[in-house]
Amino acid sequence: MLRLAITATALITGSSAVYFYILHLRLSSRVQHESRFETLSASSPRPTAIESVPDKVFTGQYYAFYDRASKPVPRDSLPLAESLESLFTKYVRRNMTAFSRLPAALILRTVSKTSEQKQSFKTSHIASLNFQEGDLICGAYRVKVRRENKVEFEMKMQMMDFVDGRLSVSCREEDGEVVFSTEVMMWKRADEKRDMPMEKPVARWMHELGSWWLVDSGVQYLMQLES
Repeated sequence: MLRLAITATALITGSSAVYFYILHLRLSSRVQHESRFETLSASSPRPTAIESVPDKVFTGQYYAFYDRASKPVPRDSLPLAESLESLFTKYVRRNMTAFSRLPAALILRTVSKTSEQKQSFKTSHIASLNFQEGDLICGAYRVKVRRENKVEFEMKMQMMDFVDGRLSVSCREEDGEVVFSTEVMMWKRADEKRDMPMEKPVARWMHELGSWWLVDSGVQYLMQLES
């Protein structure tokens, strides 16, 4: 009986690994993406949609991870009766709600201590937000900048206080298409020996899987809304 249980567990685990590997491959072809690690200087390219990274980070004293995922969709495949800003807000609500159920958010939930942090994971809380400056989502993401069709979050992870970061979710309309983008930037001091999460290959792979899936499925969600 024990041998049967072990065999069944191995088969399930192996099947799950194959499924996520194939999903990662498929998403990589459906979502435009790029990432890099670098020591930042004044000449380093700045993220296109992240405006609140402190100037001190671009002085050669910080080491950073940058990641961008985006997906274009024809404007006429989205509900035409709604403004782009309205659709964008629904997109962020849906994606942050979906994120709240992913493993990364479950880890954040376990280390959340205050009532504000715990409340910020609730679906009803996220669904009520227009993502104004100061709003907290999933315990670690506080809105730093709010512009039309863009939300920029400051990321604060209690278990890694030596890392700072930003998450930007945005969309823009060009040439009859709407491009939905997610940009992530994390940084630490260049002399810091501890690794940022994305310096670990498994964590970076899981981040890619989650980020690409959210962009891809978020766009599909909007396309399926009734006009």
